[in-house]
Amino acid sequence: MIKKPLLLSAIFAGALVTAFSAQGAKFYKWVDDNGVTHYGESPPDTDTAVQINVKSGASSDQQKAIENLEAKRKAAQEQKEKDATADPAAEIEARNKEIMQRNCETQRQNLGQLRANRRVKETTESGEVRYLSEEEISKRIEQVQAYINENCM
Repeated sequence: MIKKPLLLSAIFAGALVTAFSAQGAKFYKWVDDNGVTHYGESPPDTDTAVQINVKSGASSDQQKAIENLEAKRKAAQEQKEKDATADPAAEIEARNKEIMQRNCETQRQNLGQLRANRRVKETTESGEVRYLSEEEISKRIEQVQAYINENCM
C-alpha cells in the first residue's frame, strides 16, 4: 500500500526535474549553406547561430513581426484617409474614363468583326435571326468608325 504513493511521488519528482532541465537548455536558430533554417541545442557554429527564447513561447522574430504589422496598419490608415479626402469629381472622371476605354475596345472589336465577316447576322426584337445586307454592313462600319474617331484616341 505504501508502494503506490511512493511510486507516484517518484514519477512526479522525475517529471519536475525533466521539465526544469529542458527549460534551462539553450536552443539556437541557424541557417546552413543551402539556406535551410535549423533549430537545435548544438549549432555547428555558435557565432552565426542566434539563441532563441523557448521559455516564453515567443518567437525570436516576434518584435520584428510586430513592427512590420504596425507599419502595414499605419500605411493602410493613411491610404484610407487619403481616399476619404479624394476629390469626388476626380473619382467620377476616372470611372468615366475607364468606361470609355472599355467602350472603345468593344467598338474596335465590332469593327474588326464587321470587316472580317461578309455574313453578319442580327437578332430582331421578336427573336428572329436575319442577315444584314452589304449596304447595312457598310453603314454599320461607318457608324462604328465615326464613334471611334470621336471618342477614342
